[in-house]
Amino acid sequence: QYLKPITKYFKPVKHKRTAKTQPTLTDVARRAEVSRATASRVLNGYPHVRRQLRQAVLDASKALSYQPNQIARSLLSGKTHTIGLIVADLLNPFYAETAKVIIETARGRGYTVILCNSDYVPGLHMEHVELLRRRNVDGIIFGSVYYDDPGVEELIASGYPCILFNRRLRSGNGNYVVADNGYATRVVTQHLISLGHRRIGFIAGPSETSTGTERLQGHLQAMEDAGLPCDPALVRQGYYKHEYARQAAESLLNSPDRPSAIVAGNDLMALSVLQAAGESGIQVPAELAVVGNDGLDITAHHNLALTTVGHYIHEMAELTGTWMVEIIQNPERFARQPFQHVLRPTLIIRRTCGAMPHLASRRKTG
Repeated sequence: QYLKPITKYFKPVKHKRTAKTQPTLTDVARRAEVSRATASRVLNGYPHVRRQLRQAVLDASKALSYQPNQIARSLLSGKTHTIGLIVADLLNPFYAETAKVIIETARGRGYTVILCNSDYVPGLHMEHVELLRRRNVDGIIFGSVYYDDPGVEELIASGYPCILFNRRLRSGNGNYVVADNGYATRVVTQHLISLGHRRIGFIAGPSETSTGTERLQGHLQAMEDAGLPCDPALVRQGYYKHEYARQAAESLLNSPDRPSAIVAGNDLMALSVLQAAGESGIQVPAELAVVGNDGLDITAHHNLALTTVGHYIHEMAELTGTWMVEIIQNPERFARQPFQHVLRPTLIIRRTCGAMPHLASRRKTG
């Protein structure tokens, strides 16, 4: 009763609720000064739109903070605008670098990527395939196939949209973007031979993969072409893993007639060789030449300066992401004629690859 005389002077304030209207596709089209159909094609990642129009739509979408209704899009089109990406080992910088580029490329075309790591386990590799298919992804990018891979062969035969990168099948089936792995190790081994090396060790990747098999074959071919014996004792298995490669390098370096140079099947294993050499007090390149394979960004660091073979891995990843979208949108076309692209690697000569010590000293005195 004491409050009544006071409260009669106060009137409740009624706040007007102003619902923030979400921008529509029509708003985007109007701002970009294009038709609604053109805006839709751009935002759905369709090709064959002029670059200026595509950029105008993307700029308008960003300016308006336009967010398409993914559920509605999926119901109407039967597509989820998601892509599965299965890689062999995320601890390998090769897969970390390429996955980043693939994800960015797909996002630029309106797709979200679900990343899976198989860790070189065949069973886990196929578990990821089943998981991704239950998620209704529109396609799968494989960086994890085996040379003989019945599960992936079956997927390709069914017409399911997918593409392989870095590795391919022994059969040659399917869409893929890979490097010429045989050429890569052939050219780097030839370079070592030209420097005077004759006993050259090789640390291989898994023989169950196309990269492991083809890179070893390239090395052996270069030795044979030069008329040099291919000593089986100079070949060790590193499985593309740091610890296995370090053990393989130690085995080679501790052998009675150790090699004067070691070719590693990839850059990650080459770093393990450098570590093993350092721990054994062996100077690189004065006492041992070391070369890698892949051309990872880290190999250019001045403390490493690793001689390697550049596979244009960023270009490989960008091509893979771009063509995955094309395959999703035109599955019948690629079922008739698969997209198969092979990149020619480039030898990158740096500090870790030197001439034989006696040849180097002879050049200095001569």
